[in-house]
Amino acid sequence: MKFFISVLFIGILIAQDLSIQGTVYDNNSNPIIDANIVLTGQNIEFGTATNQNGYFAFKNLKSGEYIVSVSVIGFHKELIPLYLEDAVENLSIKLKEGSVLLDGLDVVGRFPSKHIPDFTENISSSDLKNSNSETISELFREIVGVDVQMEHNTGRNVNLSIRGSSDYKPGGYNNRVLVLLDGFQVSIPNSGSVDWNAMPLEFIEKIEIAKGPVSSLYGQNSMGGVINLVTKKSQEEFSKIKVNLGSFNARNINLGLNKNNKDGLSYITLFQYKEGDGHRFNSQYRQNNLYFKAHSSESNFTTSIMINKSFNGQPGFDKPERPSLISYRLSDRDSIYFQFFKRFDFQDNQNFDFSFSINHFYTYYRDRDDVPESEEQGDTYYNDLSANVRFEYQWLFNDKIYLIMGNDIIFDQSDITIFNNIYDEPWQLTNGTFARTQFEINEKLLFSAGVRYDHRSINPGGGYNYINFNAFSPKINLTYNTNNFTRWNFGLSKGFRAPSFSELFLKYATDYGLNHQGNPNLNPEELYAIDIGYNYTNLSDINFSVNTFYYLYNDMIDFIYALPVTSKNRTDVNSIGLETNLSFDLSSYWKFNIGYTYLEVDDINDIDPILYRPKHKIASKIMYQKNKMNHTLSLNFQSEQDYQDFLSDDYQFINSEIRFPLEKLDSLLLVHYTGSYQFNDVDFSLKISNVFDVEYELIQDYPMPGRVISFSFQRNF
Repeated sequence: MKFFISVLFIGILIAQDLSIQGTVYDNNSNPIIDANIVLTGQNIEFGTATNQNGYFAFKNLKSGEYIVSVSVIGFHKELIPLYLEDAVENLSIKLKEGSVLLDGLDVVGRFPSKHIPDFTENISSSDLKNSNSETISELFREIVGVDVQMEHNTGRNVNLSIRGSSDYKPGGYNNRVLVLLDGFQVSIPNSGSVDWNAMPLEFIEKIEIAKGPVSSLYGQNSMGGVINLVTKKSQEEFSKIKVNLGSFNARNINLGLNKNNKDGLSYITLFQYKEGDGHRFNSQYRQNNLYFKAHSSESNFTTSIMINKSFNGQPGFDKPERPSLISYRLSDRDSIYFQFFKRFDFQDNQNFDFSFSINHFYTYYRDRDDVPESEEQGDTYYNDLSANVRFEYQWLFNDKIYLIMGNDIIFDQSDITIFNNIYDEPWQLTNGTFARTQFEINEKLLFSAGVRYDHRSINPGGGYNYINFNAFSPKINLTYNTNNFTRWNFGLSKGFRAPSFSELFLKYATDYGLNHQGNPNLNPEELYAIDIGYNYTNLSDINFSVNTFYYLYNDMIDFIYALPVTSKNRTDVNSIGLETNLSFDLSSYWKFNIGYTYLEVDDINDIDPILYRPKHKIASKIMYQKNKMNHTLSLNFQSEQDYQDFLSDDYQFINSEIRFPLEKLDSLLLVHYTGSYQFNDVDFSLKISNVFDVEYELIQDYPMPGRVISFSFQRNF
């Protein structure tokens, strides 16, 4: 009897020490971070969240029936029934993506905003692989709802616009889109622009685009949307080399190394060297990029550093009747980004996040050795520093209610030779406090609301008084699931953008005859937005979405052509738009995708023209994938765009402003091809951009490349 009692007692102890361990993946086998895992059964209910590697665990369980519930915004909820007799050590759970309206941003350093429903679009690793693009700025031309104005594909002067929020105009880029690298902002303080040379496409795992004002969460510069560049993760160990050769003597080599240690520490190192002659005079480039990221799953911290050293020619305007507009300027830039993130976990699904980042940019402009004496401009430089500290508290009450609260502090400083010399190295300090909550009203209705208050204090230097800006940014979202196949989303939000250093303090004369001057009396911009979206998916091979929006801008900041060209607050501007996307599988091998955007941006008082906003844009792809071979044929169309010909001698003065002739860039239709084949451990790919060698421009008198051919191979070791 004692023997049987002992056996029974030992059996009970063993039965109560079982465990469930597993990993949650998406459709591309990427681990999903911060997925909500709830275990119910045997009169218990436990909750946890997946870590950086998508891993979760429940321990000290007894045998019996359980249900594992897995949920995260952007994916369909999964319920996995289990009968536990032995320990489950490798439970693999793959989630199907839900509505694109709820695909959240996978942000490491800022916050896990996948919990926040917004109008977003995700560009997966497979999308990047099948893209025809060689640079990130080139890639965005394929995205519905995103416009790009740039001088050439490998240049620095790039303006991104989401839903017509920004335009390109000499003197300022009106950057109303916030760009993040792994959740940390990387904007250059003097202009709010981004050093795209320092963001190699080969370093990126996926890209997430939030459309519309997100100021309630991100604050400054996010009134037009947010783009988060997610770098490659430390998963399986690898070492690889990739070599690319292409038109215009382009040469590109990439090296990568990833190691995972037994103590939970992993790191990834990536290096790139890139150079080419460019497609026209003085468009040559050379880039060196180094990226290092370390992550500890046990200590919940991530740190990374990226160093970029680049050289660019600055091609001038291509206007045969004015040969003096040819540019002989060169530029060198050093960019350094350091990021640190640490999470502290508490009981009851609470955690506290601390993140810190510091970015430094130094740009040096000079003349070419062969510059004509009459074209000499001398040396100028840009020296920018930005530092960001963020504190954030998160509480997942249960799988239905989530709370985020936090504060971030941003310090920016610029020392630039083309600023008005009455100021002395202006700097600014921004403090933002935010809160966001989300909860299920019922099984079909999801509600979220957020608010942020920002205060910015600017010291112009030179003994001048401080300039202060304040902004209050609310946001409300309602999401209604009619069934497992359809979803509606409704959003009300307000965005803001304080003027950049350039818009406040700029003062310089261009080589094409215009004097530019900032305005220290500018007011911040405001944007009021209404978004409505619908999504349908049959959970397997069809996905259809349509979004419509109305925007009203108040005090929009723009550089107005006058004597001098100066930054001013414009009267009311509004816009209305429609975005739709359809993707489906024609067969097990053929896939098709087409997206369309309609955009109408107007000056309500019909005073100033709205520039560089095409009304219609189409992006389409047809893909064939079988075994180790992939073929992608893509088509991109955009309608004609208005611009003011500021190089023309035919202009008028109206109310002290210069009215240059209003011209149009032609409509554009481009076709691209990408093919790849995998042989053993080597991937071969061929890319042909602009297959039909179309002549076109994205900015006035800056011709873009014709047909471009590139070949690459990648070897994994």
